[in-house]
Amino acid sequence: MRSPGSVKRLSVVVLLMSLISIAVAQPVSSRGDSWEEVFRNKKGTVVALWDDIEPFIYKNKEGILEGVEYEIMESMKSYLQLKYGIELTIQWEPAGNFDSIYYKVKNSKQAGVFGWSYFSITPARQKEVQFTMPYMPDLNVLVTNNLEPMYASSQEFTGKIKEMRAYAMANTTMTEDVLSLKKNFYPGLPVIYKEEDYEVMRHIATDNKGFGYIPLSVYIVALQKGIKVKRQHVLSSRRQGFAAVMPMQSDWKAVMDEYFSSDLFRMRVGPIIAKHLGSEVKDLVFGNVQESAPALDLVSLEKEIVTKRLMDTAIEVQKHRSFRNIMLVLFFFVIILSLLLYNRFQTKQKLNRQLSAKNDQIEQMNQLLKLKILQARMNPHFLFNSLNSIQYFVTGDDKKATLQYMGRFSVFLRKVINFGDELFINVKEEAELLTEYLWLEQCRFQDKFDYEIKVAPGTNAASTLPLLTLSLVEEALYRGVLNNGNEHKGKLTVEFVNKQDTLVVTVTDNGMTRNEAGKLEKRKGMLNGDDTMLQRRIEQFNAQGKRKITSNKGIEEENGSSLNTATLEIPQPLFEQVRF
Repeated sequence: MRSPGSVKRLSVVVLLMSLISIAVAQPVSSRGDSWEEVFRNKKGTVVALWDDIEPFIYKNKEGILEGVEYEIMESMKSYLQLKYGIELTIQWEPAGNFDSIYYKVKNSKQAGVFGWSYFSITPARQKEVQFTMPYMPDLNVLVTNNLEPMYASSQEFTGKIKEMRAYAMANTTMTEDVLSLKKNFYPGLPVIYKEEDYEVMRHIATDNKGFGYIPLSVYIVALQKGIKVKRQHVLSSRRQGFAAVMPMQSDWKAVMDEYFSSDLFRMRVGPIIAKHLGSEVKDLVFGNVQESAPALDLVSLEKEIVTKRLMDTAIEVQKHRSFRNIMLVLFFFVIILSLLLYNRFQTKQKLNRQLSAKNDQIEQMNQLLKLKILQARMNPHFLFNSLNSIQYFVTGDDKKATLQYMGRFSVFLRKVINFGDELFINVKEEAELLTEYLWLEQCRFQDKFDYEIKVAPGTNAASTLPLLTLSLVEEALYRGVLNNGNEHKGKLTVEFVNKQDTLVVTVTDNGMTRNEAGKLEKRKGMLNGDDTMLQRRIEQFNAQGKRKITSNKGIEEENGSSLNTATLEIPQPLFEQVRF
């Protein structure tokens, strides 16, 4: 027998479910004319149900409707006017949410009703409603929390799925994709449902083990909004496309398909999507993003969005600080009016000191942002040479060597991408990166050189700029040991030593001296920009605070042989405290 409390709670749940069912089942309030009536009368009204979701359809700051789907529907009016002389009125009616729009259209007895909420065309839905032709492709991408690693393969991700939680929006293709993973790989996967796409992403951003599926276009807009999630390059899903929905008995499908197939629509849809998503995003959404080879332009766009967001945030913070300072000045000014001139003078002096400190802090913040942009750049010749090596292994039908090289190459690239977004990393991480790089180069130049990486005890936790040592190692390799020819085998050594408050990094090689290498490159007409990039990074770091990095190069004698040496002295801790 139930207790009175449990009966009461059950009654409340039943009541809430009843209210939700009534809200969803509410009929369309306005009347939508059939195409037959509109064609006969040369005028008429249709109803367009919508739900607020940027960039598809939403109200702007002035409270006016806009978005991709809104403009596509509105543009149909001019087509009907030009071809049939028809004056069409579109009655836009808010429908509450995604489910509400779908069920109202599905159960509507009126012909002139349309539902807009970037509906994906699926076989199950085609049995319940009619779809217009798709106006843009439908690609769902897998997103995870930013702390998750970048998975190199589908198997690697599905192997970790038991430790994760999925987020989705009910009755959507996002849910279909999540439930497919649950069915095929882990039936015990918890699935948490949220009201809309951006809420799904916000929860993934705060849950270290969260993941979900998001439409590519919505994901790009979320990045621009500052929602911090990570797009994985695996397990994306593609469907027929996004379209509007109509009741099964509607006679508008033929004329809608006619419009979507027209030259006028093809002329308009591109600019509309570019207007609300950006021309780069439009090209990406309409491009063919393959799971096995993610588009490099999408990766570049993501980096540009993140960098722009950092700079916009910095500017916005400064605007708030400037506004606060102005209010502070006004406040003191009111007080000064009732005080003696001496108090007024002292207050002005205090404000001047505060403004000077703010300017120093802004300059330091700008220098750090420039430093992050510089370190995110990677010398492309290594990437192309590595791809050539992979091609060489594949052509030689050496499957084991190919798979081993590609595995280590992907590990190296993931480290470069992950470290490129950090202001600093520890020596252990830098040494691991150098190990991967030198292993790859040793595979390319077999029997040409040996290498050794030494990390002194107690040095692993010291800090350094990401990829800083890599520049010295690359120079020692390409300008030093690889110029030895076949006379003797090269040797390259990297050593990390922590001396009091300084990390000392020493790179030595037994290759050609830098002066001789410079003369050789000059004769060959070659230009080397590595020195310039390394020096720019050091100068950029030195400009942001009191701590300075110093670099020295020279030649040492050891057992009758000359060794090229390059040394970096890096202060510890690396950064002074900076407030963003």
